[in-house]
Amino acid sequence: MNKIIAAGLGPGDLNQLPLGIYRLLKRSGIVYLRTKDHPVVKELEEEGVNFHSFDSIYEKHDQFEPVYEEICETLLRLSEESTIVYGVPGHPLVAERTVQLLLERAPEKIEIAGGQSFIDPLFQALKIDPIEGFQLIDATDINIEHIDVEHHLIIGQVYDPFIASDVKLALMELLPDDYEICIVAAAGSKGEEIRRIPLYMLDREV
Repeated sequence: MNKIIAAGLGPGDLNQLPLGIYRLLKRSGIVYLRTKDHPVVKELEEEGVNFHSFDSIYEKHDQFEPVYEEICETLLRLSEESTIVYGVPGHPLVAERTVQLLLERAPEKIEIAGGQSFIDPLFQALKIDPIEGFQLIDATDINIEHIDVEHHLIIGQVYDPFIASDVKLALMELLPDDYEICIVAAAGSKGEEIRRIPLYMLDREV
């Protein structure tokens, strides 16, 4: 049976890519990507890895769910011809809706090749011990009734100022407007950036 091998591209640059994933990508004829907007892609292209991204699908839709649905359908169709490698940011099972859709529709065809999520480098960047307790939330589906402000709160998928504004308004229902928050980009990589700002500035800084 042909498979879809979901491979995690890690949270940042090539130094964060597990050796097994690197070898898989190098020996693949072509790697399909949810998005080419990832720092490791350029480095891998320089090493001869060929990619095809689904970024054009994002341009066709104004909401994320139809994008994920179309990517899922396209991958399943491609896998009818041969086994394919599908690269996603971070780890395939952490905040990756397309992989969840694939597992729902054709679990027998999906192989998870692993990868490193953004969570470990994030804890390292902020010097946080996860045993203290934390909550991971998807910014595109934020609900204040489910937010726990008593523990570390990690909000992923903050793609643009519009989503950042939704996050800000939700958090301002629970926290003071000037509560200090951290924006972390490229955690664990050489391009790591940490900015500490008051909550009300969130959508102006993303």
